[in-house]
Amino acid sequence: MPFYCKNRRCRRELQDDFEFCPFCGKNQTQDKPKRSKRPNGTGSIYQRKDIKSEPWVVASSITGVRVYLGHYPTRTAAVKALDEYEANPSTGYNMTLKQLHEKWLSSKSYTKLGNSAKSNYKTSWDKLRPLHNRKFKDLRKQDYQAIIDYYESPHQKRGNDGKLMYIDDKGRHTYKVTNKPYIIDGLKFSALHKIKCLLTKMYPFAMEDDIVNKNYASFIELPDPNEVIKTSFSDIQLMKIKQSVDKIPFADYILALCYLNFRVSEFLELTKDNYYVSDTGIPVFVGGKKTEAGTDRLIPIHPKIQSIIKRQLTKNGETIFCDENGKAMNKDKFRERYFYPALDMMDMPRTLTPQSCRRTFSTRMSAAGARPEDIIALMGHTSFDTDIKHYINQEASTLYDSIKLMA
Repeated sequence: MPFYCKNRRCRRELQDDFEFCPFCGKNQTQDKPKRSKRPNGTGSIYQRKDIKSEPWVVASSITGVRVYLGHYPTRTAAVKALDEYEANPSTGYNMTLKQLHEKWLSSKSYTKLGNSAKSNYKTSWDKLRPLHNRKFKDLRKQDYQAIIDYYESPHQKRGNDGKLMYIDDKGRHTYKVTNKPYIIDGLKFSALHKIKCLLTKMYPFAMEDDIVNKNYASFIELPDPNEVIKTSFSDIQLMKIKQSVDKIPFADYILALCYLNFRVSEFLELTKDNYYVSDTGIPVFVGGKKTEAGTDRLIPIHPKIQSIIKRQLTKNGETIFCDENGKAMNKDKFRERYFYPALDMMDMPRTLTPQSCRRTFSTRMSAAGARPEDIIALMGHTSFDTDIKHYINQEASTLYDSIKLMA
């Protein structure tokens, strides 16, 4: 029987005692070890030559249903994945976070929720968009923590479709890419906590199907709600606002907010009907809402902004603090188109918010030695403790001046 070279390109006839082919040098005695065949019905591993990065494909039929487990960079990784799956098979092995979420939406625990709770979870779900198509079994605490950390800090706003938003040359937000991203404040503790709650509620459905055996959402770290930094305008920043009136559009609105102390929604709803002059000639606003103590409270108009108020009254807009066309505006429009663009032009950080104006008022009132009962009446609160904890942020210089008052 003739003996041929094992090299397929050579295939010259050789003597059976040749260890190497004299024509091509191929070793005739070394055989490539054969891989042991997996038992029928367990799984298969094969290589796709058209995929370079992860060519090894794994599938299993151990449950009676063929399940593709994915692509892997090496055969060793593929074998490990198949062995791990067949040790604990699950029909939901490839289930994505989005697919698990859809399963949760059809559960009784979700359908029993009220409309408000459903709306909150919908908002939280949108924040998890980068993880929607990831395999749920592969998600770990660090994946969720990255989402929490991103939204905790000031970040670029996204629309409902997930697209990033920018500011155009007119100060309006747009999806068109510009050199000025639309940056918004980080989320508060309550909003971040809802994201964690959503994930925590979804995990039991994955554990029922043995997709995972540990609730990684329970390890998410949230910021301490008692350590939220609440900013107010410093003396230097307030002076800069005063100097910017009539030079920078809507700087006068920000200054008025700091001296009137209305919540931004109350401020934007003021009309001529809220304006009065007392018998002693003191101009005042009567307005406010939200709480019983805050409704229709009397706010004297400080001499530093009386000229601003008189000018706004002559505009005959739908509200006193209206847009450039005399139309009333909501707080979102005010923040996006007027407040933050004005801050940008004054080189002030966007960590300052319309609420910072309210904190500035109470901080300066306290520093001036105003009586607690007067601050309570002006702020529209029922307890001075509320102002101490949430609004009055004394600066170091103010604290120093207070200490010097002691004998």
